[in-house]
Amino acid sequence: MKRVLAVVGWTCIVVSAASGQPQKPKQVGTAEDETAIRAIVNHWQQAWGKFDASILEGDYADDAEWTNAFGVRNEGSAKILAFIAVVFKRPNVQGRRTTWNEARVRFVRSDVALAYRDYQTLGHRTPDGKEMPQRNTHSTRLLTKDGGKWRIASQVISDDVVMGQ
Repeated sequence: MKRVLAVVGWTCIVVSAASGQPQKPKQVGTAEDETAIRAIVNHWQQAWGKFDASILEGDYADDAEWTNAFGVRNEGSAKILAFIAVVFKRPNVQGRRTTWNEARVRFVRSDVALAYRDYQTLGHRTPDGKEMPQRNTHSTRLLTKDGGKWRIASQVISDDVVMGQ
């Protein structure tokens, strides 16, 4: 009888736990933190709007890692900004038109966050001048807060792959 009661008791506990309402994750970042992160994410759009890499100064950690949709990888804030400055001077990117989706921010901890932003680009040309099909791009940033300031520790930019292209 004790064994039956024990099994029934454990069954009730398991069923109760499994059928309970999922708990909403706790927001661990402050509104001020989210505003700071969104400002950093928006710098990318502003930099592309003006073809000015200096807008991104201070956004990347000194040891940041960065990979673009074409597989180019750079490490370190200085190298990342230098590469972006060169890209901005290329004529094949000057005539493109980009539509920016709203950024999404997710706090992992109070000092670690992920920021996602998708965007669509028309008119981007290959280096030899051929127009590329619409690019559907996804940018994911891992940001950390150190000394009260948010910085990008890692950024990965990727495009949807359209079959047959």
